[in-house]
Amino acid sequence: MNVLILYLGITVIGYIAGTVMNRKQLKIRGTGIIQTFCIIVLVFTMGSRIGADDEIVKSLGTIGITAFIMTILILASSVASVFIVRKLLRFSRTGDMIKIDETGCDSSETDGSVDECSTGEDKAGAGNKMTYYIVLAVAAGIAAGYLILPDMFIDISGTLITAGLCVLLFFVGLDIGREGTIIDSFRQAGWRIMVFPFVIIAGTMAGSLISALILPVSVKDALCVGSGMGWYSLAPAMLAEYSTEVSAISFMHNVMRELFAILLIPFVARRIGYIETVSMPGAAAMDVCLPIVEKATKSDIAVYSFISGAVLSIAVPILVGFIMGL
Repeated sequence: MNVLILYLGITVIGYIAGTVMNRKQLKIRGTGIIQTFCIIVLVFTMGSRIGADDEIVKSLGTIGITAFIMTILILASSVASVFIVRKLLRFSRTGDMIKIDETGCDSSETDGSVDECSTGEDKAGAGNKMTYYIVLAVAAGIAAGYLILPDMFIDISGTLITAGLCVLLFFVGLDIGREGTIIDSFRQAGWRIMVFPFVIIAGTMAGSLISALILPVSVKDALCVGSGMGWYSLAPAMLAEYSTEVSAISFMHNVMRELFAILLIPFVARRIGYIETVSMPGAAAMDVCLPIVEKATKSDIAVYSFISGAVLSIAVPILVGFIMGL
């Protein structure tokens, strides 16, 4: 809870600063470069922690394969669920409320925004570059953590990640404030914003059930793993008293969910939809993956991401405890 308050506070401070800049028409150059650099450092550090963890490296056998398949199915189910509900609630691919004009093309109700008929070439190009940067940074981090980085670096990596996130979240808030459209977005979306976290939970549980049908795990065990929602520090610890094997699968799955989300967010934003990017990280949508979502989409979607991550973080201990007790 303290971490949630910290991240929320930093984002709000950035938002206030961005709002002041917007009103005074002040501009700061180079913020995009700073954010990209911070994201690369952040995912490199995360990768180094994975590579330095002997338990993860040793678990890349049967447990790793099970976790990998579950992760793919859960991510696909979560994205598909949000995609369907987004269409039903009449949001455009870029997350704006839409109406149908006489040509049959979806168009945004917000003047000047990108609609369903737009090609989005500039955003696609930026997304391609970000994907490459992230893949290289994660791969380099895993290799460095496994081969060369000293234990001292790994020991302070948690502090580095927290500090890096604070910097990134400040800039996310700054971008939202400078954009000046957040109030209009809330007015347009209204209660619909709160629907998506619960759709993500439903999609995650559906993917878990599908996993139980094709993998050597029971329905209850699969639901226990899925209920972690990407929170790899809390869920496996809670599940340790239930089953060591399920706890190990949970840990591997939640690490993979966050890692794959980092890698796939730019692709999903480019090919499927902006709101769908929020579905992949689970609880990490409010912290580690929030800057990546904002960078791959637009400032307004960062609000969806933070709200979704916060709701899922609150839901994790409730869901894990409830399913364990069934």
